Amino acid sequence: MQQDSSGSGYGSVEQLKKLFSEGYTIRRISYPPTSDGVLSIMIDLLQQNRHEECLVTVFGDEALVLSEFVKSSSNENQKGEIVE
Repeated sequence: MQQDSSGSGYGSVEQLKKLFSEGYTIRRISYPPTSDGVLSIMIDLLQQNRHEECLVTVFGDEALVLSEFVKSSSNENQKGEIVE
């Protein structure tokens, strides 16, 4: 994802907000290692009403920003299993 000008800094944060508003909840968060040591985050989301899944994966500084956004999210229902 690329940086945007809406204030969050990255499109992945806006994408996650939109998915939350559509009823998706976080099922699992993982931080898989990369071959070059760049930070990464994978967020698996589930919308239980329609049994649909979505996977958001980002790298580098954007992964850090997205991780902080998820940690600061006030809705406990949006949080799932965290795998380090």
